[in-house]
Amino acid sequence: MTGFAAWGVSALVALLLAVPASTKSGHVACPVQPGAPSGGDVQWAFSDSGRPVGNAVKASYVHGRGSWTSGRVTGTACTTDSLTKGKVVRDLVLAVSGKSKLTGRVTQGGLLGVQLALPMKVRASDDQDCAKGATGTITLFASYYSVHRDTMQIHFNSRCGGHNRSYSGSALHVYIARHGAQVNTP
Repeated sequence: MTGFAAWGVSALVALLLAVPASTKSGHVACPVQPGAPSGGDVQWAFSDSGRPVGNAVKASYVHGRGSWTSGRVTGTACTTDSLTKGKVVRDLVLAVSGKSKLTGRVTQGGLLGVQLALPMKVRASDDQDCAKGATGTITLFASYYSVHRDTMQIHFNSRCGGHNRSYSGSALHVYIARHGAQVNTP
């Protein structure tokens, strides 16, 4: 637990401070500012500056943060994708809110950790194929202890299927903690 908490807070703050706080492409700007998540019973955050699984995107930056309390989640997430064909960059701002499932002591990829499902809705978009109001889910998994093999999936309902992504690897950092400590129960 000590390694998890130390990695979580220091790595997250360093990563969020190292990457620009806003991304602009046309009229869409990300409102997520640097700093550690706060508030709520459980705090969550994630970032990845690597390429997601699949060939349609040559580079991606995704990040978000918020809190979870009594089965409800709030927060904001942003994505910026550089495509391999066509339009160079597209941005989404996602409002995270609603009923959410937090599951502690989950095993994934042979590692024990915590999983959090985040309902989200597109708040702003510069992609005409993924308009404001589209909904979906972000699923986060953060492994416990010092070995981190976190995962994240972004899945949209219907209209924004071209933005569905899976992330894993060393560029992904997922933080799910109860006031800086490991989450074992909801």
